Amino acid sequence: RSTFRFGSWSPPSSRRCTWWCSSMPIEVILNVYDLIEQTPICCGFFHTGVEILGTEYSFAGGAGVYDCRPRSAPDGNFRESIVIGTVESTAVARSVLDRLRPEFHGDSYSLIFQNCNDFSEAYCKALTGRNIPGRINRLARMGRAWPIRLCLPRHLKAGAPNGSPGDTPLLQRGSPLVQPRLFQGAGQTLSGSSGSVSASGAADGESWWSRLRARFSRGDGGGGTALVVSSEQGSSARELRAAAAARRLSGEGTDSEVGQVNTGGGRSVAPMPNPWG
Repeated sequence: RSTFRFGSWSPPSSRRCTWWCSSMPIEVILNVYDLIEQTPICCGFFHTGVEILGTEYSFAGGAGVYDCRPRSAPDGNFRESIVIGTVESTAVARSVLDRLRPEFHGDSYSLIFQNCNDFSEAYCKALTGRNIPGRINRLARMGRAWPIRLCLPRHLKAGAPNGSPGDTPLLQRGSPLVQPRLFQGAGQTLSGSSGSVSASGAADGESWWSRLRARFSRGDGGGGTALVVSSEQGSSARELRAAAAARRLSGEGTDSEVGQVNTGGGRSVAPMPNPWG
């Protein structure tokens, strides 16, 4: 307690000093740092922290809300200190800080959507009812605006609010292309084996182009139904036709001598007429 003895003064007790300091209004100071060498006019690249009673509080990815010595942030060059206002006591400052910690956890950090300046804004607003200067976080607010946020790289879109257009890329890359369904059902392949075509257009590992070429390789006249023959049968028919044409050109036989040509599949095909006969 204070005692006066003939002009002398003794300091108050420690308990009374603590009460006296905690009851005085405490300044809330915003410390501003330059992240790059710059001469800002209306905006810039800034880092900020809130200083209260010799301790600076800030926000970073991974760490969340942390404290350090005033004007000594590791990621920037100190620029200036701005007095935002006052708070009634340290108890109020600690209570508000504890209320903000869950909102500003380490995984929620985003350079555009939730950065250190957003934390300083929220902390100063809760303590004093005043905002930090608008130039401090103006670049980030511009990045959140439409349509600028649509053009942001993917790593800068982290932390965007759910359902916002900035969180969805304009083009979906890497998605598999869905092949159109050309045919469905069972049929014969060129090798003579049967296989069923699924709804996705894949039949027994063959590509749709191979099946399309096999389906339209031959027709059965005007009926429009595809006639698919095996490779061996097609080879025999071509050899027989070539031999018949050679005999006609050499005069060794006539159409009646050649008769009908059997394709080997149980079906007879009429001989080709001789245009020179």
